[in-house]
Amino acid sequence: MPKNNLKVLVIGGAGFIGSHLADLCQSQGYETFIYDNFSTGKREFLNHIPEENILKGDILDTDFLSKIIGEINPDVVFHLAAIHHIPTCEKEPVKALKTNIEGTMSILSSISLTKKIVFASTGALYDPANTGFLSENSPLRPTDIYSISKMTCENILKYYANKTGKKIISARLFNTVGRRETNRHLIPDIVDQLKAGKREIRLGNLTPLRDYVHVEDVAEALLQLGKLESKEEYDVFNVGTGIEHSVVDLVNLFSEVIGEKINVISVPELQRRIDRPTQKADTTKLKKATGWEPKKSLKQALQDVWIESNKSK
Repeated sequence: MPKNNLKVLVIGGAGFIGSHLADLCQSQGYETFIYDNFSTGKREFLNHIPEENILKGDILDTDFLSKIIGEINPDVVFHLAAIHHIPTCEKEPVKALKTNIEGTMSILSSISLTKKIVFASTGALYDPANTGFLSENSPLRPTDIYSISKMTCENILKYYANKTGKKIISARLFNTVGRRETNRHLIPDIVDQLKAGKREIRLGNLTPLRDYVHVEDVAEALLQLGKLESKEEYDVFNVGTGIEHSVVDLVNLFSEVIGEKINVISVPELQRRIDRPTQKADTTKLKKATGWEPKKSLKQALQDVWIESNKSK
């Protein structure tokens, strides 16, 4: 496909969301570069990216990152590099805060002519007391190390955008699901138990509701935000579906996917002491700005995950 006139750099591009975004950018003819330290991301996720466009490096290595960004001179930088596995963040808070916050500062100090940054933030910033639809103006109250780090990054990015005039967008992603998950989240845990032959699976909290959005829809939303001609120097957009599902709903959908009855039990030692009861995105702003709407269902995401898991050794 002939190259488009947009040159993009996906930092954290070998990971779960980043690799899908890289695939999408490449398929649409954009000159696509990847920067990743491969601590969790996988090179096999990047089969469609030219080898010379895949660069191994850490976001905390500011000198090397500055050199790479200077050589590429991208139009858009997508910043998806972070430690985002919540139990890991809670277990290793110093490492998580250093990577997520200092890493973001490193990226900002490495950018010169880049026109735009799209930052992967999180819907976990919103106050858990708000049980209705969450708009970009809903009250914020981060409750764990991960969301605290993302909130800090958003504040830094807003300050930087206002100071320099660069266009920066924070995309508050809700629960992203699909192929290539690289962390031990809920769905990989369910899949592992099912592949082990269990049809009574053990999980933690079963009742909290979450807004699950297909990873390919998330990639499309990020790309649309990268192309958006925003009037604001700093802006924020939710990326979700506006539809909630409980853990029991997930298990029932997996039953449909595998064609077998699955029972689930809540195990005390796996339960989170604090867990927000509900979380659903209002994506009116994103739809109005870009025309984006989610196209794939949660069941489709689970089907993709199940098919992928049965291909792996």
